[in-house]
Amino acid sequence: MKILKLIAVLLFVIYPLASASGYLIVLRTDAYQALVAFVGTSNEIRKQVGDHPSMRLHFFGYSIRVSGPSGSAEFSADVEGAAGSGKLAARLVKAGDWKITSVSLDGQEVHAASHGSSGNR
Repeated sequence: MKILKLIAVLLFVIYPLASASGYLIVLRTDAYQALVAFVGTSNEIRKQVGDHPSMRLHFFGYSIRVSGPSGSAEFSADVEGAAGSGKLAARLVKAGDWKITSVSLDGQEVHAASHGSSGNR
C-alpha cells in the first residue's frame, strides 16, 4: 500500500510540478528569448501570419542542452498574428551567444541567417 501511495504522489504531484517548473524556466532562457525576438521581427513570418506575431511554446515543445559556453536548443511553438497562425519549429546553437540555425513555419523554411542573441543562459 505504501508503494502505491508513493507512486501516486510521484505521478500526480511531483511530475506535474517538475514539468510546469521546467516549462516556466525555459521561457526565461536566452535561447527562447532570442527566438521570441526573431519571431517578432521576421518579415517572412509576418508575411505568413500577419502583423504583431506572437509565439506560444508547446508545453513539451523544447529541448535545451548547455555545457559551458556551448549548447543547443530546439523549440516547437504556435505563432499567431493578425492574419493567421502556424506551427513553428526552430533550432539554435550556442557558441558564446545563441544563434538561430533553422526555423520553419508550417513546414516552410524561414530565413534566419546570422540572427543571434547576446547572453549566457
